[in-house]
Amino acid sequence: MGSLQSRVCIPGAALVVLFSVTAVLLNGLLLILRWKDPTKSLRSTAMLYFVFLSAFHVLYGACAGTAAAESYITCALGGSDSPHLERNFSRICLTFFIRAENFLILAFAVERLGSIAFPVLNRQESDKTKNASFCLVCISLFSLSFSVFDIFEGKFWVRRLDVHLNSIIPLIVSVVLTLILWRSLRKLRLPSTDLEDNNGISSERTEENVALARSLKEQMPLARAFIFIASLYSISVITYFVISLIEVYCSECWRREWFFAALRFSIAMHFMHLSVSPLVCFVFLPNLRARFRIMFCGKRGEEKIEMENLHHNNKKLGTVPVIYL
Repeated sequence: MGSLQSRVCIPGAALVVLFSVTAVLLNGLLLILRWKDPTKSLRSTAMLYFVFLSAFHVLYGACAGTAAAESYITCALGGSDSPHLERNFSRICLTFFIRAENFLILAFAVERLGSIAFPVLNRQESDKTKNASFCLVCISLFSLSFSVFDIFEGKFWVRRLDVHLNSIIPLIVSVVLTLILWRSLRKLRLPSTDLEDNNGISSERTEENVALARSLKEQMPLARAFIFIASLYSISVITYFVISLIEVYCSECWRREWFFAALRFSIAMHFMHLSVSPLVCFVFLPNLRARFRIMFCGKRGEEKIEMENLHHNNKKLGTVPVIYL
């Protein structure tokens, strides 16, 4: 298998390093942009999931990417012929991030669908930031505890349960919710924003429609960005999940060459979406592009740039300081 190891692991190591380094740099830039945002227009509850996803991808590329690259280099040098990552720490890192992101995408799909399909309830809900933060912490703790239990218990039924409970089922639900979200976006019609009724007097009902329409206009770019991110994620992980499902029903398949090549290739391609997601956010989020131009393409020194304030709570033109990192 020495020849096969070189043909599979050398390109795999190059892909893992490329995707991981790109993910750390681009997602780190998004975090800096959000943290240094002078107008605070990116600090909404909806952006919390994007911020957590960016931070998660930075750790994903730095920790799991390093562990996977080390395993691929060892494999290419002939130090290992196993299709799996050798060290327990490497396997815990990889499985933790795969499980956590799977549930994170599912939670994100529920949040985005609620904001588009039920905008009134979404606007009236209180403590949304606190609830979202609690949900994200629970996802992280569950994924980490299951990864540790899987590694040290090592029972076959645990891995079968893991593949179905933490991989296949959440992915299917996420895909279904994303399709429903895409369908809801296509059928979405904004409420009337005419501030005058038949008598020429502003009505309370119309003012509510204006606020609702403004909220939906803010949510729609986030929903479109999430649809593309979820699609990229599904494409990059589907091969890995299928191979994992085959393994739990075919206990001897891991000894075969085709399984070695397929699993190693699927692990390398799994890192692809980490580096592409920040570009999707930049393309679909106009606020993000506007703040990027202010921070990195503005005037130097203490000069200020006058621009239209994109935060929905402010309707007047404002001035913001240019920040150089």
